[in-house]
Amino acid sequence: MISSNKYLALFGLVLISGIPAAQAVDFGAFGDVSYQGTTEKQTADSFVQGQFDLYTTQKIDPQTKVFVEMVFEADETNHYGLDLERLNITRQLTPGFSVAWGRFHTPIGYWNTAYHHGALIQDTVLRPTFLDFEDGSGAIFPTHIIGIMADGKVSTGGGDLNYMLAVGNGSSINTDTPGATEIDVHNVVDTQDKKMFVGAVNYNLSSVPLRVGVFALHDPFAESGTGSFSGAVTNGDLIGMSVWGADVHYVSHGFDMIAEDYNISNKDKVGNAGTNKASAWYVQFGYRVTDKFKPVYRYESVDYAAKDPYFQYLGTPEGHRHVVDLRYDLDDTNALKLEVARFEPVNSSQKSYTFYALQWAFMML
Repeated sequence: MISSNKYLALFGLVLISGIPAAQAVDFGAFGDVSYQGTTEKQTADSFVQGQFDLYTTQKIDPQTKVFVEMVFEADETNHYGLDLERLNITRQLTPGFSVAWGRFHTPIGYWNTAYHHGALIQDTVLRPTFLDFEDGSGAIFPTHIIGIMADGKVSTGGGDLNYMLAVGNGSSINTDTPGATEIDVHNVVDTQDKKMFVGAVNYNLSSVPLRVGVFALHDPFAESGTGSFSGAVTNGDLIGMSVWGADVHYVSHGFDMIAEDYNISNKDKVGNAGTNKASAWYVQFGYRVTDKFKPVYRYESVDYAAKDPYFQYLGTPEGHRHVVDLRYDLDDTNALKLEVARFEPVNSSQKSYTFYALQWAFMML
């Protein structure tokens, strides 16, 4: 995370500059503020300055567009920083096929492609924990990819078939502090020649408000630390992760449902742990009682083998989570969300706890 005021000022100047362009530049912003805490009491209940998400897009010629997304946020030390979350250029080659280059959200499942950094877009305060962004405490996947992506759409008599194929820099983990590390994505310098591959296909039915999808990912995780814990040399092979899964999204008459299932295979490239299987999934239901009020319930689950070194490196909590949200839309541009989430661990050495938050999320057009 960059923490220098000069970068903030520079980006502000870019936003307000009136440089003539081939076509109009569209700007927008999302933000959120909240009050949150847990029954663990490891930290005090706090008023939280959330993310301020600035995005811009422009068609620089009839077939080419650029998208940029910058997020201002504070970290656990209360210091502000600036993250370039997405930066890509896309060329439309045919009406149903495009090729893009840059930094994207990894096209796995429904949530990570439909919901981005603006909290207002999603019904709940927090994302499913295991789909948190790479620097999140529960994250287990690289939710961003830096590389090339091709996507297309084929219309059929029963609906639209959409597909995305991407290749990008592989991820890494610094295992020097096992249990307190995060996934590293590489924006400029990759740590190895092996790359990440991702593919996704989904079908939107025209007769029923239903989308079904399948996806797969392979990521050759490397060691980015000294290897004092894992035994791997710096930038050497650490974990070979393969993931396949499916997602479903249904919405009709005020009711909606999202479900995603991830099947994970982690191959230990350093020790003798072999190949270990894991699973992560969630299902979420929501019902719009009135135009403004919507209760939501989500169940999440993460299960893995105790000997799997990948989850040991990350310190991922294994267990189940019940999430209840009450959303009240003050207008199309802002909403209040009350969330209560209960975590129940599988391992008896971990403790259950409750998370609670009241969030005010908004957008600026």
